[in-house]
Amino acid sequence: MAFSIPANANPERFLMISEEAENGDAKAQNMLGVYYQLGLSAGQDDAESARWFRKAADQGHGEAQFNLGDAYEHGRGVPLDKQEALAWYKKSCDNGCKCGCRSYHILKKELDFASLP
Repeated sequence: MAFSIPANANPERFLMISEEAENGDAKAQNMLGVYYQLGLSAGQDDAESARWFRKAADQGHGEAQFNLGDAYEHGRGVPLDKQEALAWYKKSCDNGCKCGCRSYHILKKELDFASLP
């Protein structure tokens, strides 16, 4: 997994990030998704993680777009959908996220190869 790991996974920080995320802060939304993905200061919950990644991704947050693409590629919290993953990786790459670019190119090659007769 390529998302950033929170430096201080503690209940107070979780509450602060939750409040910022609820107020629409994309960086906090992505971080809250990481908290749920890893089960830090909250129960591990892939669906809740993907929900927060989507909120940030919809605001153009490149890392969240990568994280959401990764969720779709592996079916964590969302239905497994490699085409959807590819689309999110592309958006992430377009927003300057190197992990998004790398994953986009790898998955694109995989999908192109799978479509060969």
